[in-house]
Amino acid sequence: MTPVYAELHRWMAQPFTWEGANCWFVLGDWIKTVRGVDPAAGDRLTFESMGECQRVTGYFTDPISTVDRRMRAAGIRRGNTLRTGDVALIRVPGQGYPVGALWTGDCWGCKGPEGVTTIRRDMAELLAFWSVCDEA
Repeated sequence: MTPVYAELHRWMAQPFTWEGANCWFVLGDWIKTVRGVDPAAGDRLTFESMGECQRVTGYFTDPISTVDRRMRAAGIRRGNTLRTGDVALIRVPGQGYPVGALWTGDCWGCKGPEGVTTIRRDMAELLAFWSVCDEA
């Protein structure tokens, strides 16, 4: 099993919670594993609901800037060439807001209230991505 798929399996073992295991925090865990830095560290344990997430981070008003500020502070820049193990914000039809996702090489892995899902590349709009590792 590849490290990316092992990470998705780790996500599956965690119930979704706003304060501990949401699409942002699981991506922070992945980035800490591969880069040794957690861009989500300052947000952890600061909110317990979607509304509190917005109040604390501003994510739902301006998701790309909100995530980009945290990534830049951790030394992670937006990418040019999408590689396995990179992280992104994507928009999925029917979802009211962008979600954090992990690129597996052929689909997006996402953690949400319903569990962990994989989404085909053609079924999601890529809004922004950050280069996390060369290959995972």
